[in-house]
Amino acid sequence: MDLKVPFSDKDEAKRLGARWNPQRRVWYVPPGVDPRPFARWRSGQATDQPYRIMSREAYLVTAAEQCWRCKQGFQAIAFLMSPGFILDEPTEGGGRERLADWGFAEYITRLSPEAARFAQGVQPAYRQGYSRTTESRYWANHCPSCSALQGDFHLYSEPDGAFWLAEPEDAARMQARPLPGDFRADADIALGHGDAWRIPGVRATRPSSGRPFGPPPSPRSPPSPNPILGWLRSLGRGS
Repeated sequence: MDLKVPFSDKDEAKRLGARWNPQRRVWYVPPGVDPRPFARWRSGQATDQPYRIMSREAYLVTAAEQCWRCKQGFQAIAFLMSPGFILDEPTEGGGRERLADWGFAEYITRLSPEAARFAQGVQPAYRQGYSRTTESRYWANHCPSCSALQGDFHLYSEPDGAFWLAEPEDAARMQARPLPGDFRADADIALGHGDAWRIPGVRATRPSSGRPFGPPPSPRSPPSPNPILGWLRSLGRGS
């Protein structure tokens, strides 16, 4: 099976088992090698497949981060999806689900060109990269100083990560700007970010009801009883 491997991907393709044919000047999968890891390089692969995630209201969030390798500080970026975004899983039951929580997109393997351009306009070091930890390739933050890939697990799932959002005060470290169009990607989702509405720049009202995204308002206390009305009711009961 022939492959269309960009020059920047040749080392990864070779590591996975692809071979180079110098006469035909093409990479190929030799017999006996599992072809599934090479899906993104297959010749004639469809590029118009539906994306796994779509959000009509999404934000590019920035936060300060320190490179694990050179210890230089830089601005990391992330995509935040508002409640109501769609997860489209290819399952027997249809698989389309509308989620009611905030979610960061992580381990993005495919990103719409519009979202990619917007992200790189804010942080040019954001690009596709190969992670030796996960043995996979995804859109990731890279250090502008030393080019080291900054893994998504640390950014979203560790308490000192740039997009760790467990307490209301964590949101103050971030800044959000709305994407100019829909967000579409193939990615995993980091959920459990109920306080994301507190991030500066995020619209803090629900599009459908106009009610704040924060905790529901406490129920109103019943009005204090009117003593005169109570006295009149007692007269009526006694007659």
